Amino acid sequence: MKLKVLIADDEPLALDKLRRLIATEPDLELVGAAANGSEALRLAEELHPEVLILDIQMPPLDGIEVAHALQQDARAVIFTTAFPDHAVDAFAANAVDYLLKPYSRENFSRALGRARARLAGKTPDAARAAGRSDRLLVKTRDRYLVVHVSDIEWIEAAANYVVLHASSGNHVLRGTLTDTLVEVGEEQFFRTGRSAAVNLDRVVEVLFDEPGEHVLLLRSGARVRLQRNFRELQERLEKRTLGRAVREGSAA
Repeated sequence: MKLKVLIADDEPLALDKLRRLIATEPDLELVGAAANGSEALRLAEELHPEVLILDIQMPPLDGIEVAHALQQDARAVIFTTAFPDHAVDAFAANAVDYLLKPYSRENFSRALGRARARLAGKTPDAARAAGRSDRLLVKTRDRYLVVHVSDIEWIEAAANYVVLHASSGNHVLRGTLTDTLVEVGEEQFFRTGRSAAVNLDRVVEVLFDEPGEHVLLLRSGARVRLQRNFRELQERLEKRTLGRAVREGSAA
Protein backbone atom coordinates (compact mmCIF):
# COMPACT_ATOMS: atom_id res chain seq x y z
CA MET A 1 0.00 0.00 0.00
CA LYS A 2 1.31 3.42 -0.95
CA LEU A 3 1.84 6.23 1.53
CA LYS A 4 -0.42 9.20 0.89
CA VAL A 5 1.43 12.50 0.64
CA LEU A 6 0.14 16.07 0.87
CA ILE A 7 2.36 18.97 -0.19
CA ALA A 8 1.95 22.68 0.49
CA ASP A 9 3.89 25.69 -0.74
CA ASP A 10 2.89 29.17 -1.89
CA GLU A 11 5.50 29.05 -4.68
CA PRO A 12 4.28 27.21 -7.83
CA LEU A 13 7.84 26.23 -8.83
CA ALA A 14 8.43 24.67 -5.41
CA LEU A 15 5.22 22.64 -5.76
CA ASP A 16 6.30 21.46 -9.21
CA LYS A 17 9.64 20.32 -7.84
CA LEU A 18 7.92 18.34 -5.09
CA ARG A 19 5.59 16.72 -7.62
CA ARG A 20 8.55 15.58 -9.72
CA LEU A 21 10.47 14.21 -6.75
CA ILE A 22 7.47 12.35 -5.35
CA ALA A 23 6.77 10.82 -8.77
CA THR A 24 10.14 9.03 -8.56
CA GLU A 25 9.20 7.30 -5.29
CA PRO A 26 7.19 4.14 -6.08
CA ASP A 27 5.74 3.79 -2.58
CA LEU A 28 4.29 7.31 -2.47
CA GLU A 29 0.99 8.67 -3.77
CA LEU A 30 0.48 12.42 -4.07
CA VAL A 31 -3.09 13.00 -2.92
CA GLY A 32 -3.15 16.79 -2.70
CA ALA A 33 -1.26 20.04 -3.23
CA ALA A 34 -2.05 23.27 -1.38
CA ALA A 35 -0.96 26.84 -2.11
CA ASN A 36 -1.30 28.04 1.50
CA GLY A 37 -1.55 26.81 5.07
CA SER A 38 -5.33 27.11 5.36
CA GLU A 39 -5.84 24.97 2.29
CA ALA A 40 -3.25 22.48 3.57
CA LEU A 41 -5.11 22.11 6.86
CA ARG A 42 -8.43 21.58 5.05
CA LEU A 43 -6.96 18.98 2.70
CA ALA A 44 -5.17 17.16 5.53
CA GLU A 45 -8.40 16.79 7.48
CA GLU A 46 -10.20 15.63 4.34
CA LEU A 47 -7.62 13.32 2.73
CA HIS A 48 -5.80 11.94 5.82
CA PRO A 49 -2.28 11.81 4.33
CA GLU A 50 0.46 9.93 6.18
CA VAL A 51 3.19 12.34 5.05
CA LEU A 52 2.95 16.13 4.89
CA ILE A 53 5.60 18.26 3.21
CA LEU A 54 4.98 21.84 4.27
CA ASP A 55 6.63 25.12 3.45
CA ILE A 56 7.00 27.16 6.63
CA GLN A 57 6.16 30.68 5.46
CA MET A 58 2.69 30.51 3.89
CA PRO A 59 0.15 33.22 4.67
CA PRO A 60 -2.35 33.28 6.23
CA LEU A 61 -1.49 30.06 8.12
CA ASP A 62 2.14 28.91 8.15
CA GLY A 63 3.39 25.34 7.99
CA ILE A 64 4.29 25.15 11.69
CA GLU A 65 0.78 26.25 12.66
CA VAL A 66 -0.63 23.55 10.38
CA ALA A 67 1.58 20.92 12.02
CA HIS A 68 0.54 22.01 15.52
CA ALA A 69 -3.13 21.83 14.49
CA LEU A 70 -2.64 18.23 13.30
CA GLN A 71 -0.17 16.99 15.90
CA GLN A 72 -2.67 14.67 17.54
CA ASP A 73 -2.77 12.63 14.34
CA ALA A 74 -0.18 9.96 13.44
CA ARG A 75 1.50 11.78 10.59
CA ALA A 76 5.07 12.45 9.51
CA VAL A 77 5.80 16.10 8.75
CA ILE A 78 8.71 17.41 6.69
CA PHE A 79 9.26 21.17 6.56
CA THR A 80 10.80 23.05 3.66
CA THR A 81 12.01 26.63 3.88
CA ALA A 82 14.54 29.08 2.54
CA PHE A 83 15.23 30.35 6.06
CA PRO A 84 17.39 28.43 8.59
CA ASP A 85 16.15 30.24 11.70
CA HIS A 86 12.93 28.21 12.05
CA ALA A 87 14.64 24.94 13.02
CA VAL A 88 13.83 25.12 16.74
CA ASP A 89 10.14 25.81 16.11
CA ALA A 90 10.00 23.11 13.44
CA PHE A 91 11.28 20.36 15.69
CA ALA A 92 9.13 21.60 18.55
CA ALA A 93 6.26 20.77 16.19
CA ASN A 94 7.59 17.19 16.06
CA ALA A 95 8.96 17.44 12.54
CA VAL A 96 10.67 14.47 10.92
CA ASP A 97 13.06 16.67 8.96
CA TYR A 98 13.80 20.26 7.97
CA LEU A 99 14.91 20.88 4.38
CA LEU A 100 16.60 24.14 3.46
CA LYS A 101 15.89 25.34 -0.07
CA PRO A 102 17.32 24.65 -2.52
CA TYR A 103 17.57 21.04 -1.32
CA SER A 104 18.96 18.17 -3.34
CA ARG A 105 17.27 14.93 -4.40
CA GLU A 106 19.57 13.13 -1.96
CA ASN A 107 18.46 15.26 0.98
CA PHE A 108 14.83 14.86 -0.04
CA SER A 109 15.19 11.07 -0.21
CA ARG A 110 16.88 11.05 3.20
CA ALA A 111 13.99 13.02 4.68
CA LEU A 112 11.52 10.56 3.19
CA GLY A 113 13.47 7.72 4.74
CA ARG A 114 13.05 9.31 8.14
CA ALA A 115 9.34 9.78 7.46
CA ARG A 116 8.97 6.09 6.62
CA ALA A 117 10.84 5.17 9.79
CA ARG A 118 8.60 7.46 11.86
CA LEU A 119 5.48 5.85 10.44
CA ALA A 120 6.94 2.40 11.08
CA GLY A 121 7.36 3.34 14.73
CA LYS A 122 11.17 3.25 14.66
CA THR A 123 12.14 6.90 15.10
CA PRO A 124 12.08 9.39 16.61
CA ASP A 125 9.40 8.27 19.06
CA ALA A 126 11.30 5.15 20.08
CA ALA A 127 14.40 7.24 20.66
CA ARG A 128 12.52 9.73 22.80
CA ALA A 129 10.99 6.91 24.84
CA ALA A 130 14.51 5.74 25.62
CA GLY A 131 15.57 9.25 26.61
CA ARG A 132 17.57 9.85 23.44
CA SER A 133 17.41 12.25 20.55
CA ASP A 134 17.74 11.39 16.87
CA ARG A 135 19.00 14.89 16.04
CA LEU A 136 20.98 17.66 17.71
CA LEU A 137 20.60 21.39 17.30
CA VAL A 138 23.98 23.09 17.05
CA LYS A 139 24.02 26.87 17.48
CA THR A 140 26.32 28.89 15.29
CA ARG A 141 26.78 32.66 15.27
CA ASP A 142 23.60 33.43 13.35
CA ARG A 143 21.55 30.24 13.10
CA TYR A 144 20.89 26.71 14.31
CA LEU A 145 22.12 23.68 12.39
CA VAL A 146 20.30 20.36 12.58
CA VAL A 147 22.69 17.41 12.84
CA HIS A 148 21.16 13.95 12.62
CA VAL A 149 22.70 11.41 14.96
CA SER A 150 22.93 8.78 12.22
CA ASP A 151 25.11 11.20 10.21
CA ILE A 152 27.67 11.59 13.01
CA GLU A 153 30.77 9.46 12.36
CA TRP A 154 32.70 10.18 15.51
CA ILE A 155 32.70 12.61 18.43
CA GLU A 156 35.78 14.32 19.82
CA ALA A 157 36.06 16.06 23.19
CA ALA A 158 37.79 19.44 23.36
CA ALA A 159 37.81 21.18 26.78
CA ASN A 160 34.17 22.19 27.51
CA TYR A 161 33.05 21.38 23.98
CA VAL A 162 32.63 18.40 21.71
CA VAL A 163 33.23 18.28 17.97
CA LEU A 164 30.71 16.29 15.96
CA HIS A 165 32.46 14.87 12.90
CA ALA A 166 29.49 14.32 10.59
CA SER A 167 28.71 13.78 6.92
CA SER A 168 27.75 17.45 6.68
CA GLY A 169 31.04 18.64 8.22
CA ASN A 170 32.42 19.34 11.68
CA HIS A 171 30.11 20.96 14.23
CA VAL A 172 31.02 22.30 17.68
CA LEU A 173 28.62 21.72 20.54
CA ARG A 174 29.03 22.97 24.10
CA GLY A 175 29.04 20.11 26.63
CA THR A 176 30.95 17.02 27.71
CA LEU A 177 31.51 13.81 25.82
CA THR A 178 29.71 11.85 28.54
CA ASP A 179 26.57 14.00 28.35
CA THR A 180 26.58 13.94 24.55
CA LEU A 181 26.76 10.14 24.48
CA VAL A 182 23.79 9.90 26.82
CA GLU A 183 21.82 12.15 24.48
CA VAL A 184 22.68 10.37 21.24
CA GLY A 185 22.51 6.82 22.58
CA GLU A 186 25.46 4.83 23.92
CA GLU A 187 24.37 1.64 22.19
CA GLN A 188 25.23 3.19 18.80
CA PHE A 189 28.44 4.92 19.88
CA PHE A 190 31.51 3.34 21.43
CA ARG A 191 33.85 5.37 23.61
CA THR A 192 37.37 4.64 22.38
CA GLY A 193 39.05 6.59 25.19
CA ARG A 194 38.67 9.64 27.40
CA SER A 195 38.29 12.08 24.50
CA ALA A 196 36.64 10.25 21.59
CA ALA A 197 33.74 8.00 20.62
CA VAL A 198 32.89 6.40 17.28
CA ASN A 199 29.63 5.49 15.58
CA LEU A 200 29.80 1.69 15.45
CA ASP A 201 27.90 1.69 12.16
CA ARG A 202 30.74 3.72 10.57
CA VAL A 203 33.61 1.41 11.55
CA VAL A 204 34.94 -0.43 8.48
CA GLU A 205 38.28 -1.82 9.72
CA VAL A 206 40.34 -2.28 12.86
CA LEU A 207 43.99 -1.72 12.01
CA PHE A 208 47.06 -2.88 13.93
CA ASP A 209 49.43 -0.06 14.79
CA GLU A 210 52.14 -0.64 17.37
CA PRO A 211 52.19 -3.99 19.21
CA GLY A 212 48.99 -4.20 21.18
CA GLU A 213 47.67 -0.95 19.69
CA HIS A 214 44.64 -0.61 17.39
CA VAL A 215 43.29 2.15 15.17
CA LEU A 216 39.70 2.28 13.92
CA LEU A 217 39.26 3.12 10.25
CA LEU A 218 35.94 4.87 9.64
CA ARG A 219 33.87 5.08 6.47
CA SER A 220 35.13 8.58 5.62
CA GLY A 221 38.75 7.47 5.94
CA ALA A 222 39.19 9.06 9.37
CA ARG A 223 41.26 7.12 11.89
CA VAL A 224 40.58 7.06 15.62
CA ARG A 225 42.97 5.39 18.05
CA LEU A 226 41.49 2.72 20.33
CA GLN A 227 42.57 3.28 23.92
CA ARG A 228 40.30 0.66 25.46
CA ASN A 229 40.21 -3.11 25.44
CA PHE A 230 39.89 -4.52 21.92
CA ARG A 231 37.69 -7.38 23.16
CA GLU A 232 35.11 -4.88 24.42
CA LEU A 233 34.99 -3.23 20.99
CA GLN A 234 34.65 -6.61 19.30
CA GLU A 235 31.70 -7.56 21.51
CA ARG A 236 29.98 -4.23 20.86
CA LEU A 237 30.43 -4.53 17.08
CA GLU A 238 29.09 -8.09 17.06
CA LYS A 239 26.14 -7.14 19.25
CA ARG A 240 25.34 -4.15 17.03
CA THR A 241 25.51 -6.25 13.86
CA LEU A 242 23.39 -9.04 15.35
CA GLY A 243 20.77 -6.59 16.63
CA ARG A 244 20.49 -4.93 13.23
CA ALA A 245 20.12 -8.29 11.50
CA VAL A 246 17.34 -9.31 13.89
CA ARG A 247 15.47 -6.03 13.33
CA GLU A 248 15.78 -6.33 9.57
CA GLY A 249 14.60 -9.95 9.69
CA SER A 250 11.58 -9.01 11.78
CA ALA A 251 10.67 -6.26 9.32
CA ALA A 252 10.95 -8.57 6.30
